[in-house]
Amino acid sequence: MGKTNSRFKKDVDQRAITWFHQTDDKLPFDAFGDIDKENRIKDEIFDQIYQKVNQHKSFKLFFIRAAAAILLIASIGIALYRSGSKPEVNRNETWTTYNSKAGETKTITLTDRSVITLRPGTKLHVPATFTRGSRRMVKLEGGEAYFSIARNPKRPFIVQSGQISTQVLGTAFNIKNKADLTEVEVAVSHGKVQVSDKNHGLAYLTKGKLIRFNTKSGAFKLDSINTNYVAAWNKSTMELNNVSFKELAYIFSSCYGTELLAPDAEIAELRYTFTINKTDNAQRILKIAAKIHGLHTRTENGKIILYR
Repeated sequence: MGKTNSRFKKDVDQRAITWFHQTDDKLPFDAFGDIDKENRIKDEIFDQIYQKVNQHKSFKLFFIRAAAAILLIASIGIALYRSGSKPEVNRNETWTTYNSKAGETKTITLTDRSVITLRPGTKLHVPATFTRGSRRMVKLEGGEAYFSIARNPKRPFIVQSGQISTQVLGTAFNIKNKADLTEVEVAVSHGKVQVSDKNHGLAYLTKGKLIRFNTKSGAFKLDSINTNYVAAWNKSTMELNNVSFKELAYIFSSCYGTELLAPDAEIAELRYTFTINKTDNAQRILKIAAKIHGLHTRTENGKIILYR
């Protein structure tokens, strides 16, 4: 009985120690990896408690075991709390600011060989300590940028954009921080990123996935997108081949910053095939899209509506 108790306590203590050592206060991360693993760990904890209660009726012994299990649960809770926390920023740190003016696309190559392309009207901050420490962090104050990040498992790359924190090891993705600061969008062209707000983790995004986060309500929506159209604004030419209206609307918004809508369900199901060049203006693209299916356009509250 004494040996069984000792083995159980040692097993639980080892799990707790493992959880604590996996946790870094400075970095957000996913404590479990997936919901199945989380549920499996919980089941194992309570199964062990249940089995020990049935095998040994001593209240004192049960109390010791339950306390050890509670310690493990508490450690998991701490890890979860840390995983969703937003990395703190040293306000006294020196930052270099990069601005892309109207009509100017600016490319920045960081010291780790990561490349960031700024859309016109974008502001990015890079700290003087970027080359030091356990993480690489930049701040996207406003605008839109495409990130191609050099892989370094020992130093995750973190982009702060308003209330949103995006962490990667090495991947390529696009972040749009709207000028009115009401929405942040993250879209992944390849690799994997973790997106969090100031309170907790929101989602893991893989190739072809995106998230739109409402900074006022805290609500967010997950969606999919053809990776060929991620950061469409940064491509010289795009061949649209039988794309859906949803894809067309995404490309139009990326290229011209204006929302394209089709309130009519039938129009929303139409598909489009044509070429967009970087030199094309929004009006030309609208005329082409409308002509393909004999549609008309009108503007309402800054948004463009397609209708018959």
